[in-house]
Amino acid sequence: MGTGGRGRGPWRPRGILLISGLLGGLAGSARAEERTPPPDAPLREKKERHPWLTVAEVTGINLTLWAFDRYVTGKSWARVDLHTWKSNLSTGFVWDDDPFSENQFAHPYAGSLYFNAARDNGFSFLGATPFTLLGSLQWELFAENDPASINDIINTTLGGMALGEALYRLSSLVLDTQATGRERFGRELAGAMLSPIRGFNRLVRGDLSRHEPTPKDWRPESFASWGSAGYLRLADGTSLGRGENQFFAQFGLRYGDAFRGDVHKPFDAFEGYVRLTTKEHSVVSHARLTGVLAAHTLHWTEQDALRLGLFQELGYMDTLAYELGGQSLAAGLLHQRTLGRDSKLKLALMVVGDVLVGISSEHTGSADRNYDYGPGVGLQFQACYSRDGWDIVTLEAGVSHIDAVSGPGGVHRVHIGQLQVDVPVRGRLGLGSEVNYFRRHSRFHAFPDVRKDAYELRVFVSLH
Repeated sequence: MGTGGRGRGPWRPRGILLISGLLGGLAGSARAEERTPPPDAPLREKKERHPWLTVAEVTGINLTLWAFDRYVTGKSWARVDLHTWKSNLSTGFVWDDDPFSENQFAHPYAGSLYFNAARDNGFSFLGATPFTLLGSLQWELFAENDPASINDIINTTLGGMALGEALYRLSSLVLDTQATGRERFGRELAGAMLSPIRGFNRLVRGDLSRHEPTPKDWRPESFASWGSAGYLRLADGTSLGRGENQFFAQFGLRYGDAFRGDVHKPFDAFEGYVRLTTKEHSVVSHARLTGVLAAHTLHWTEQDALRLGLFQELGYMDTLAYELGGQSLAAGLLHQRTLGRDSKLKLALMVVGDVLVGISSEHTGSADRNYDYGPGVGLQFQACYSRDGWDIVTLEAGVSHIDAVSGPGGVHRVHIGQLQVDVPVRGRLGLGSEVNYFRRHSRFHAFPDVRKDAYELRVFVSLH
């Protein structure tokens, strides 16, 4: 899935430490229901695992994608033979120069296909991880004549884990093995669109028409979704009055309850959104997915809940003003206070470890890539006032420090702020506005410092 290009350099040993530390460290809307935490519920009996079938399906995914690229679209980098395989194995890993959207969005989606092949063959969240890594290594070493990319390995594996688990759970949510007729067909089709490999397996196994009780763990404690559409103005280094006019549509969801819900397994609670914009580099300009890997309750009353949580996040921002996105792990405190029968205040403070982040840069050393790569560390703060399951006022702020290990050398300091107000108007319909602020201060080893500010205003109609 790469075109290669100039500016590739050999991957240093620090990248090996990055990967090993990373794999070792990853051990109408429906209204959220307030539930008293029951004793730890017994987990379902483990599904029978099929490792060799999983390997065959992962390999089949890569063969199908490679054949399409080689014989249908005629990609030059898909012309591989024994000589290119030998060259890739001897060259080792490099940093590639592919477009931001390909590296940060397309590769995580490909990883989700590998991941779901393992999940549907009986493996857990962590058990599916080696197969996701295997699929990425197969592709990088044997499906391209360019050297294997370390950034692709990380984005495909980690991004595939997060996106794959979310899509797998959402496909379970829409499936109903007790439904029949048109409803059953529609649900099976929707589930296959969310998780194509699972849909294929259900067809082969004859599950599409099998009538049996729907597993209880296919349904979360609570689920909410919403959408918005409207006007957007983006200003790059100028005032909002001289910004670029655009239109957008955004879709968000919340699966489970990270603040008060039961968390027994990774991604028992997660939330995310995707934004489509009219004038950006790609149709998808923003996306974020945050899942709870583990949680420990520190304090619990009817009014207050305080938790310590471990999270995994996939972030993606690709705008005319800046690019920022990658794979992160975070640990922090979640606090929810009940203000009234239907009102809540939710607070979150997290320390973020960026495993690998791509960020806009003026001096990448490559004509084909306009962003640097590196690990980082940061802080995030979030506050939200909600009423009757509706997030009315949301405030987010964050700062991160990114060390550019692929690029001209240097560090990037990023500040982000967001304030959104979304007010119910009638029924499920709302009106809202949001202001975003982005600041990047880049200090390069061999170039002058760069400071860039970007502002964004959104006005929208929302549906909950």
